[in-house]
Amino acid sequence: MTQKFAEDQVERQVLDTYYEVAGKVVLASEVVCIDEDRREVTVMCDPPAVLRVERGDLRETVLRWTVSHLMEPIYNIAVLEPHRAFDFVRPSHIEGTSVSTKFGEARKCRFEVADPEMQERYRNARSLDNEEIGDCSPPQRPMP
Repeated sequence: MTQKFAEDQVERQVLDTYYEVAGKVVLASEVVCIDEDRREVTVMCDPPAVLRVERGDLRETVLRWTVSHLMEPIYNIAVLEPHRAFDFVRPSHIEGTSVSTKFGEARKCRFEVADPEMQERYRNARSLDNEEIGDCSPPQRPMP
């Protein structure tokens, strides 16, 4: 099997997983956020955060290859319920399952798809803005 075939196989697997969760409500125990210094930080959510996986540009988010032949997908999110873990950060995205062309699955995602009852409850829910989440946006610079 050639490397190109293996990469195609990995891309199909990652895309299939993305299409299974896109638009769905998920319960995430780990969320990547932006702090007040505009750095990425990963926050742990206990209980899990209630989010929806938003559709996005597949080449920029889902099909992300590293130089070490590792596919590291990320999913855009909408926050559906306030969570204490977001008090001083701005939620950015969640990570999908990383897949390696050499070893198969490398790191399992840190979220699960919510049950059908929860899917229905949040079917038409709008995403919360930063004030509803906990005013977690980075501080604004004063205008001169």
